[in-house]
Amino acid sequence: MDRGGDAKRERRSDEDRLSNLPESLLCQIMLNIPTKDVVKSCVLSRRWRNLWRYVPGLNVEYSEFLDYNAFVSFVDRFLGVERESCFERFRLRYDCDEEERTISIVKRWINIVVNQKLKVLDVLDYTWGNEEVQIPPSVYTCESLVSMKLCNVILPNPQFISLPLVKAIELDIVKFANALVLEKLISSCSALESLIISRSSVDDIDVLRVRSRSLLRFKHIGNCSDGWDGCEVAIDAPKLEYLNISDHSTAKFRIKNSGSLVEANINIIFNMEELPDPNNRPKRKMIRDFLAEISTVKTLFISSHTLEVIFDSSCELPVFHNLSSLHIDFEDHSLKMLSTFLQSCPNLKSLVVEFKDSSEEDGVGVLSIPLCFLTTLEYVKIERPITGEARGMKLVSYILENSPILKKLTLSLKSSRENEESVILKELLTVPRLSTSCKVVVSDPRSCWLLA
Repeated sequence: MDRGGDAKRERRSDEDRLSNLPESLLCQIMLNIPTKDVVKSCVLSRRWRNLWRYVPGLNVEYSEFLDYNAFVSFVDRFLGVERESCFERFRLRYDCDEEERTISIVKRWINIVVNQKLKVLDVLDYTWGNEEVQIPPSVYTCESLVSMKLCNVILPNPQFISLPLVKAIELDIVKFANALVLEKLISSCSALESLIISRSSVDDIDVLRVRSRSLLRFKHIGNCSDGWDGCEVAIDAPKLEYLNISDHSTAKFRIKNSGSLVEANINIIFNMEELPDPNNRPKRKMIRDFLAEISTVKTLFISSHTLEVIFDSSCELPVFHNLSSLHIDFEDHSLKMLSTFLQSCPNLKSLVVEFKDSSEEDGVGVLSIPLCFLTTLEYVKIERPITGEARGMKLVSYILENSPILKKLTLSLKSSRENEESVILKELLTVPRLSTSCKVVVSDPRSCWLLA
């Protein structure tokens, strides 16, 4: 039996199936792999010899080359090929010491692809040197552009912007020629649906205004360790459905026209590292107004840092009438904080809780019972392991003893000894359940139990 021959015939069969694909489909497949590997494919067969010339995009990283000259020569050769179709994607990653040469070369490359009806621009500078590439102004009038992702570059001041097809923008530690560049860019992209901005102090923007009539998703990340006392993020996007903010530096967040908001992920402290001044009424009003604007969401993720600021500043919570799913992290804060927040969620169906179990008593006697416990709450998951300490068991008891329509409670254990797990399980079995149909699912890295 010729097993070796069968294996060879099978490999040839696989190669033939790939080679028999239409040229247009092969080029689309090659668009998603590194261009250097695409060029290497020319040795596979006669048909593949020149196929790389028709791939409508460049995907290249400087680290793939032996030296700087080989990198530049390769990209120049690829971009020098005449193409009938548009240039769909330009993905460039570079990290080299030739800063002055690189700045002019990268600008030249971008101008070339922009003139070939570019759809996706993706440029990342790993150099983190003193000089960054300034994106050429031609990008602002690339009317074929659909997506733009930039990292560690400079955006110049636009005299004119015409980007009618741009749907996604991602900017990571980008500098701007002046404070209005980003605002102009956002408001001028009439088809913009997704915006991600990761900022540091280098952008020199005191007030980041996000004004868009088309924006559906916005993610903002603040990376300044020093804090931005006078900085503000102002959002006016009436179609916005998803909001994600992770920023411990920016002092003010304002939102208006947020009626379409469906989901929010909030991890902010309004630049309040210390206990807030109880007499700072403008700050309290700003926090209260921000919460009111996101109170229409159906799904909410809220961090322990944000919770702490809300309660330390004695802000009155709005009612989250539409909220059906809540993921809340209250670390080692009092269970009263959780109870109080849940009072504002009258229609909650699903709750995920993150906290730190502890042997310390919570210090709170009788906890109030939120309306959602009695009327709507069906699913609860405790993310971090129960260790059998007083605080964790109190949380479990609080949920099980006060939720008459609860269907499922999921939790995990953490113990180095099997006999300790057994003790915890026995204790869990003794906790009364107000819901007769509630399932308690308990797991650890080795096992899973369903407590009847």
